[in-house]
Amino acid sequence: MKIRYLMVSLALAAVSGLASAAPLAVSEEERQLLGIQVEAVTLLENAATGSITMRVGFSPDAEWVIKTPFSGVLHRALVQQGDRVKAGDPLVVIRSPEFVALQRDYLKAGAELRMAEAASKRDQRLGEAGSISDRRRQETRYQYDSARADFAGLEGQLAMAGFDAAALKKLAAEAVISPDLVLTAPADAVVLDRQALLGTQLDGSEPLVSLGEPDKLVLNGVLSRSAAERLREGMRIHSEASACGAVIVFVSSVIDPLSQTVTIRAVPDSSENLSPGQLMEWQMLSEDRVLLVPSAAVVRLNDEDVVYVAVAGGFEARSVTVRSTSGGAWIVLDGLQDGDRIATRGTAALKGMSLGMGGGDA
Repeated sequence: MKIRYLMVSLALAAVSGLASAAPLAVSEEERQLLGIQVEAVTLLENAATGSITMRVGFSPDAEWVIKTPFSGVLHRALVQQGDRVKAGDPLVVIRSPEFVALQRDYLKAGAELRMAEAASKRDQRLGEAGSISDRRRQETRYQYDSARADFAGLEGQLAMAGFDAAALKKLAAEAVISPDLVLTAPADAVVLDRQALLGTQLDGSEPLVSLGEPDKLVLNGVLSRSAAERLREGMRIHSEASACGAVIVFVSSVIDPLSQTVTIRAVPDSSENLSPGQLMEWQMLSEDRVLLVPSAAVVRLNDEDVVYVAVAGGFEARSVTVRSTSGGAWIVLDGLQDGDRIATRGTAALKGMSLGMGGGDA
């Protein structure tokens, strides 16, 4: 029986431990009996050369913490966790005596500025006519400059409170002072948290609302030092789960002393199908065309990595230089060419034949 003869040959090979440099004679019938499958290897573009687990997070410029610039009481809360807001949407209302005082001082400073400006212009004309001394003219000019500086400072404080040019113009024209300061969203965002409760007394340092811009995401992960050495900024990664690509923008040069890992950061092409906090598996893609073979195709023979290349009438054991992709495949760096046909299953039987005498007809 041919199959019995082959199995006996493999057993003898395991005992002898000898290697044969000549091609192994294996017929088509023997291939089928031993379960040997043959595939052609091809150069692949953007081949997966490894994997890395990345956590989706917000970009450093996409997270906001909203605080009140004045002390007061949290009067109203207009959003809750998970809400989506647009830039300019109201978030919370603070009832603040300090805000009232600032608006009052702003209106008074505006009136004083107008008076100082009029006095300065009057003395300028009188000085040019020789009716007043230069000292008098300089004094009124100084008073005008001081009033303008005070007014600009108060205007800046109101701008920090969210007053734009239109709001400032309305306050100056109508002189209507409100005790309620409305804090608004600085960008289109998602409400991550709303910390303070209604009626909370605020001193100006408490975070009230946390926001994140969902269209500005990054990926953060860690790799072993040896794996990170093969990465560089600009390389691409891909996620099958989200059908999304990303580009590596940062490979840390600092190694964590405890875990001996390196931090990696990437920016996704799109935020679609990605959620902050999500853990995802990403495939690192080759920049050049590479030869990939299944891990089962590579065997260890006489302290060398070997693949079995199909030749006329059998197989040739060929030494190769390979690198693991940690994804069930090996990158062939040397020893194979595009189009070579290799055994991808049944390599254990071929290894046994390499070490012994089996494989031919009785």
